[in-house]
Amino acid sequence: MVDWNEVASILDRIAGTSDDALLDHGQKASVTELACRIRAGQRSALLADEVGMGKTRIAAALIAAVREAGGRSAIVLPAGLGTQWQQELKRFNADDKTLLPLRSYDGFISGFLHDTDAEGSARRLHSHKEWLSDRRKQRELPENGWAAEEIIMISHSFANMQFPNRGEGPAGGWRRELLPNVARLIDGRRRNFMRENFHSGEVGYVYASRRAARHIAQTILDHELPRDAINGDQKWLSADDYKNRILPLIGYGLGQFDLIIVDEAHKARGADSSLSRILGPVSWEADDPFRLGMTATPVELDSSQWIDTLERLNGRDDDQDITALAALTEWITGYVNVVRRIQTEELDETLTGEFETSARQFCAALRPYVLRRDKRSDPEFCVFKDSHGDYREVTDIPVSPEAEGFTRDWLRRFCAAEALSLLPQDDPRVKRVRLAVAQGYGFGFGEDEEDSPSGMTDANLVGPAGFWTEAFTAESNDIYSHPAILAAVRQIEAYTRAGEKVLVFGRFLTPMNVLTRLLDAREMLRRLRDGQHWPASGIGESNIAAVIAAMRDPDLAVAGGVDEIDMMLKTRYREWASERRAELARLHRELEDLALEGGAAAFLSEILRHEDGKQDLQFGALLEALGGRREVAGASWTGREMLGLFEKLLLELAGDDEAENNDTQKARLDAWLNDYSGREGNFARMMSGATAPQTRRMLQSA
Repeated sequence: MVDWNEVASILDRIAGTSDDALLDHGQKASVTELACRIRAGQRSALLADEVGMGKTRIAAALIAAVREAGGRSAIVLPAGLGTQWQQELKRFNADDKTLLPLRSYDGFISGFLHDTDAEGSARRLHSHKEWLSDRRKQRELPENGWAAEEIIMISHSFANMQFPNRGEGPAGGWRRELLPNVARLIDGRRRNFMRENFHSGEVGYVYASRRAARHIAQTILDHELPRDAINGDQKWLSADDYKNRILPLIGYGLGQFDLIIVDEAHKARGADSSLSRILGPVSWEADDPFRLGMTATPVELDSSQWIDTLERLNGRDDDQDITALAALTEWITGYVNVVRRIQTEELDETLTGEFETSARQFCAALRPYVLRRDKRSDPEFCVFKDSHGDYREVTDIPVSPEAEGFTRDWLRRFCAAEALSLLPQDDPRVKRVRLAVAQGYGFGFGEDEEDSPSGMTDANLVGPAGFWTEAFTAESNDIYSHPAILAAVRQIEAYTRAGEKVLVFGRFLTPMNVLTRLLDAREMLRRLRDGQHWPASGIGESNIAAVIAAMRDPDLAVAGGVDEIDMMLKTRYREWASERRAELARLHRELEDLALEGGAAAFLSEILRHEDGKQDLQFGALLEALGGRREVAGASWTGREMLGLFEKLLLELAGDDEAENNDTQKARLDAWLNDYSGREGNFARMMSGATAPQTRRMLQSA
């Protein structure tokens, strides 16, 4: 068990000796405050700084202190943040080799695999050995088991694992090996291995499961841990019952933790959520653990979420006593009630005084549990604000009936929406369709929340509501002429003509997709008109509506319509592809000459060399991936330029092994390119929850 007084002393030393490049003034103050609270016996805190204030850096300092004191840490986080955390941990320990987040039960069992676990031919054994070695080099699997890792990152979704019965599918075989093996080992028995019970390819996971069972059983015996999960008959357990029993055993397999960090602590608050299960049965904590939650948005919907998040950090999911937090409810509710009154009542001295009192009580109630800084605590922001004023200007863009694209049909729809807002809102569908039309994400009463293009005739509304909803009848493609979307297009193109970039935030996917496609369609028509290249050999079916809408602009109209545009694209693409092949061949020859210098040039030439009539790594994909790093995007590539950008990329992808070989670098490069989703357009780019992580990082750095 870690000595928390020693941890506090290490934190004080980190805060006192770190330069400003590692921890700024505000971060040092937070680290010092954590040390004070730890000395006072507090074993949980919620770090609720605003976005961009360096919460991860503060948490990494705490992890470094716990590691130096001989403790172990678990970081529970959205899996996509793993790389960021690795970088932050490395700032405090250059030798840090923390693995990427553990995402699944398969990954957990894979941590117990050996090189010799595969069955079959020598080729299959060799393939398994290479696969396992590659995953370890990629820092996905441990070298010596999970319990030997000082720090383990666990995905929020890790506990969403499934354990189907054998009758529900072939995966039910090896996935149900762990629990019965642990039970038999605890009883001093062994479970027979029946090869015919498992499908081809499962045997390796069976061996790994039994190896994990031996480790877990020995841990239970050594630490005299509860055995409730292994009592009784496991053979006929349902999938959910099996999962509930196996989760604590997985926790024992991961090892005991002194510190639990919960990134994005406000997410998935339900008791049955994966995150709650991780903080409950999956986390095997020491007798005196510390939990640190991190969130920039502790409240998303209502004030009760303060209580919910704090209860989670104080061990609610692990059956800890949290009655002391009940007193917070009164102060939080009182503050919220006064705020609501301020929003609706006339402001006077009495109400102002009540607000000041409730705000002080609210802050006092949360202060023992929460650490929060906003941008006012950021010295760089303060200097910027003193010199330039506020960091943003909010300017409304008026969309009036006189604006371009504001047709009579849209005027009728908006008038109908205004009329509906004055009627009693007995039917929630009426409110929904009114907002859908106003905000540009649909027209009718369809089931899809965002995309409901059907007419109003199916709504069966009568009276005034029925009369006004008839005005909403529209075709689905009419959204491309929504006045707000057209106004956004004009504003965005005005900025881009001036050489500026534009970042657009939206609440709904449908209007954002429409805006993206319309911007791309207009840019495509401009380039065709001006004889410039557009990287497509035709119009995709999903983009036809956007192209038709874009051609309503007289400056962009094409006499032959979509068919003529398709023909122009095909002709120009053939010409471009021929020139492209010639350029790639020239570039390949330059790289072959540079390869004589050795080093990265030889490595690049090797991975681009043709094997069996095809390239081992797509040349074009690598060029596309490196293209965003160029200083002059439109210039012809040179071998020297590509090599320079490639060397920088290798440094970013470099691991911790000084003796890294080409195979390791190649594996990392392959993974990086596989995660690169490519271009969805050449003018506007859409980023949503479905965007690949590499593309997300590229867009965020643009």
